[in-house]
Amino acid sequence: MTIEYRTDTGGITPDMLEGFFVGWPDTPGCGTHLRLLRQSSHVVLAVDSDRRQVAGFITAVSDGVLSAYIPLL
Repeated sequence: MTIEYRTDTGGITPDMLEGFFVGWPDTPGCGTHLRLLRQSSHVVLAVDSDRRQVAGFITAVSDGVLSAYIPLL
């Protein structure tokens, strides 16, 4: 397994996001998840480049000056 850390969503497709939000009562689909990543102020993705799958992610919503919020922790 080779993990590559990325700060952009270029080249990420919905099928690379399968397996997140398991057990949630109202699970967002992979397309919605990709939109969430793309529209966040900041994103870091851990991509398994051997499997071409996103292994983890974190997003932040920020004012760009002082404050940031990390949802989905």
